[in-house]
Amino acid sequence: MLAQGTTTAREKLVQAGTDLFRRRGYTATTVDEICQQGGVTKGAFFHHFASKEALAVECLAAWDSMVAGLENRAPFQATDDPVKKLSGYLDFFIGLFANPRALRSCLAGTTVQEVADTHPKLRDAAQACFVSGQERLEKLLAAAAKARGRRLNAASLARLWITAMQGSLILYKASQDDSVITESLTHVKHYILERLAGR
Repeated sequence: MLAQGTTTAREKLVQAGTDLFRRRGYTATTVDEICQQGGVTKGAFFHHFASKEALAVECLAAWDSMVAGLENRAPFQATDDPVKKLSGYLDFFIGLFANPRALRSCLAGTTVQEVADTHPKLRDAAQACFVSGQERLEKLLAAAAKARGRRLNAASLARLWITAMQGSLILYKASQDDSVITESLTHVKHYILERLAGR
């Protein structure tokens, strides 16, 4: 039985793979590099995963769970006001990307941009992350709209937010301008809240 806090070889591989795929991309990252960063032997890698692709699929599933966990523990969850909760959700992600220590890269977005046409399993795993995130935000939007007596297309607005996040990350990578993400997401936040207010 593992002691509490012990990280298994499988978990180390997922952590290392996630970090390297986010920083370098799927194609440029080798199994040897993943093993080296994770402190795991190549034999252990192939004991747990049949291929680099299989690891990447698990990395994406873990990424979705990690993001959902961040949302569940975020300060905005403490309020019962649906509109304040929605606004807090949007501010939470704006603040997350504004953190100068944050790695401004989404595993799902980075992966799907690179391999959508060549690795359908990874494309589908990335899409599952987007759909999951959209559904979580959609619930917040629907609750806020109900509280304000407004009729909104919550699914469409949730997709708009995800589109803004992914697009602003691409523009940041090209420009290396930190303000791109904050400015873009803030504009979309104001648009969403104005729609909620009926403006």
